[in-house]
Amino acid sequence: MEASPTSGAGSRRPWVERHAHLLDAAEQLFFERGFAAVSLSDIAHAAGVTKPIAYRHFKTKDGAYVACARFFERGFAAVSLSDIAHAAGVTKPIAYRHFKTKDGAYVACARRAHVDFAQALVQRVDPSLTVREQFAAAADLFFALVETQPQRWELIYGSAAVLPAESREELSALRSDNIETIYALITKDQPGIPKLFAEGLSHAMSGAAERLGLWWQSRPGLDRQHMVNIYVEIFYAAVAPYLDSLQSTTQR
Repeated sequence: MEASPTSGAGSRRPWVERHAHLLDAAEQLFFERGFAAVSLSDIAHAAGVTKPIAYRHFKTKDGAYVACARFFERGFAAVSLSDIAHAAGVTKPIAYRHFKTKDGAYVACARRAHVDFAQALVQRVDPSLTVREQFAAAADLFFALVETQPQRWELIYGSAAVLPAESREELSALRSDNIETIYALITKDQPGIPKLFAEGLSHAMSGAAERLGLWWQSRPGLDRQHMVNIYVEIFYAAVAPYLDSLQSTTQR
């Protein structure tokens, strides 16, 4: 039987918040050390909790994150739901209780990565910045993901082709959410930018970022600022005429 969300030492945080905090700590350790070099004790220590609290969450709740770790290391096609269950230290029935298939586990991982990126994007782009500065802030966040967390970037963009159609549609919906976030950032306080143009530009900015990320992986000698500059120059040039038009109208 699963422990009560409010029982035991170290449970002052709400259950969901504690679980997310543990996942954040685990994720960071896996990125830094690799899956094999991280123990549950390490995760508990990094999260500032006792091992029993970590076990309370991970014995039945960690399938999603461990799936992420396995997908990062071996790729989607090489991972089974049995692998996920074994890595999480649970039985296959428990893994199936959380994820009917490994596709579901993969999509859960991708969903977490997408949500984290979208939230960071909204927080990073200060509305007081100029449009060019907003583009630069968004681009820097994206290319920082490529540079510092390439496994997570690969999770979002690398394995969708081997997923079943239903799961590909779910990933496509997640990308659409990010495109809508970009659209909101483009059009906010910018009435001079035509809505249809902004919609198309949002898709172009999302797709170009993905392709530039892949290109950057083949050109490791380029630094992040160089990639940000390329991205900003391309897309600021696209919106600049509308901004100039708005400024001219305002000055009259």
